[in-house]
Amino acid sequence: MEQTSMPRQLHRLQQYQDELVWNLGSDDTVVIRPGLTATFFFENASKASVRQKIIECYDYFYELFGSKLKGQKYMENKTRKMTADSYRQCREKMLAVKDPNQSLAWFVSSEPTASYAAEYFISCFTRAELHEGWGHKSYLKIALPHTLIFQDSGLDIFKKLIAFICDAIQPVHGYSGLSPVLPYDFDRYLPNEYELAQRFIGLDVDSMSFSAGAHELQNHIKGANWLTLLGDHFVQQLGGDAAIHAQLTAWPDITFSRYAGGLIIQAGEYPDLGAPEDGAPVPYVAVSRVVKPVRTTQPGSLHYYLPQQNGFDKTDTVSWYERFDAVPLPEAVPESVSAIEGMRCEADKPCPESGYWWTPAMENSRRHFTQGELMPNFPNSAYGSTIWYLDDFVA
Repeated sequence: MEQTSMPRQLHRLQQYQDELVWNLGSDDTVVIRPGLTATFFFENASKASVRQKIIECYDYFYELFGSKLKGQKYMENKTRKMTADSYRQCREKMLAVKDPNQSLAWFVSSEPTASYAAEYFISCFTRAELHEGWGHKSYLKIALPHTLIFQDSGLDIFKKLIAFICDAIQPVHGYSGLSPVLPYDFDRYLPNEYELAQRFIGLDVDSMSFSAGAHELQNHIKGANWLTLLGDHFVQQLGGDAAIHAQLTAWPDITFSRYAGGLIIQAGEYPDLGAPEDGAPVPYVAVSRVVKPVRTTQPGSLHYYLPQQNGFDKTDTVSWYERFDAVPLPEAVPESVSAIEGMRCEADKPCPESGYWWTPAMENSRRHFTQGELMPNFPNSAYGSTIWYLDDFVA
């Protein structure tokens, strides 16, 4: 019998704890663990002002969890012991870099070795100015223990950290949720990550995200997660804030917040494993439907080539990106969009006010209308009647 006093998502995390944690013979050698992770792709990291913002993110992380941190790597292969002095030294080295064509990499972890999966880490890899000109995105990622979900204010701490990072580096896109956390030296455990992803549809696969900003996620997003981060460029491609809100009003547990330069969509109160008996989390599927137009269509491969082993090849990768696409959703009531505040106008009637208008009856419908202009009609839309809404998010 399932517990009724605990939210389903938390109960599943407890129920599947043993399957989500892998060790090498003792509890001290964990090589895979579930984590609350967040990955951010951003631009202009070759500039001193943005590198300063990156340092501010590290400082905030260190302020919150410094007592947990035991190891770090900075532009070198060897993991070094983490102390207040060694942290300060790496920080100063990063700030001292003046060459915009020097990439930087810094990994700070709760593990003193690269061979174990960390409960806490923050990692970044910045792109050289030359590569930024090619469109390559820099990367920053954090991980915290999944057990924070069970603690009072644990998720609030996590979300405040995400909001701080978003306001600091203004990511062009990103995502956050539950993910298997592998060691820094992760290669041998990719088959294990693959097996977990096949079993739990809500788990993210993110072990190789450090390279994605230069390839499959250079100009597109990865897809929906518990938190989906959309820079304003992608928000406008999807019709604007109001259009995104309207398409998700049928699911009141999906909420929204803004950061400097973008929008965060939260799919439910808690991140969701997508356990076998539950299937795909409905809020994730709903968000996936909305953001699909800006999702990458050339995902490459989530893993290296793994001969004779389980792992993501190109075909499996495409299937994983599309895992929510065929999941049925409860039919949204078209009239639900009328809950959005603001001016509305039916099709084939004159525009009551000059400005930018949009309709959920047609993707990418946002455009400028002049007062008195007849509003177009899309009679074959699945939404039913074409109703236009004034975009209040545009100044």
